Amino acid sequence: MVYYKATMGAPETLLRHVCSLGDDGVIVSEPVPREGHVLWARGDVVYSLHLFFVYSRGRSSRSIENLVAIEAAADDGYPVFAREFAALKHAETIVLSVDDTEHRFGRNKHFVEVLRADLIAAGRDPDAVPVVFQINHPCNDGVPTIPVADMVQALTWARCDHVEAFPQDKRGAKEALDRAIALYEEMRAEHEAK
Repeated sequence: MVYYKATMGAPETLLRHVCSLGDDGVIVSEPVPREGHVLWARGDVVYSLHLFFVYSRGRSSRSIENLVAIEAAADDGYPVFAREFAALKHAETIVLSVDDTEHRFGRNKHFVEVLRADLIAAGRDPDAVPVVFQINHPCNDGVPTIPVADMVQALTWARCDHVEAFPQDKRGAKEALDRAIALYEEMRAEHEAK
């Protein structure tokens, strides 16, 4: 399970929160806290999840740059990029964290394209990897926001869903992870039926 983080803020904050929602959550803190393991119950099934947070560093809304693949190739002794790239190679499903503020709307769409390029660079067919768009409502008073319906229309993927989250109230992260697992289960069932 990969969280592809396009919003501002530290990835380790969301990682700690997600690990706290399951059982036996463990965070790998070296070299930076971007990875964790947690037992996650869904109905009668308990999943042992390996979570990895990829912090997208794309800076331009006009070009695809700063891909995880490029930074992994130019590793220079910093293993985080190589580990992020390896996580993308093996991701069963991805949660793309975005927010509804108007001034970040273009960046959100851009990060969908950056994620697609990163998956292609990792040798993956992007359409074969389900994505859940976790739409965060940061509740910044006075900051213009985009209606959820417009975000759902703009943020698309071959197999995807959208879940609203309210970080200040610590609501939505569990629902996004549950939906990501459900998309994985649906895809696996389709493949087994063939």
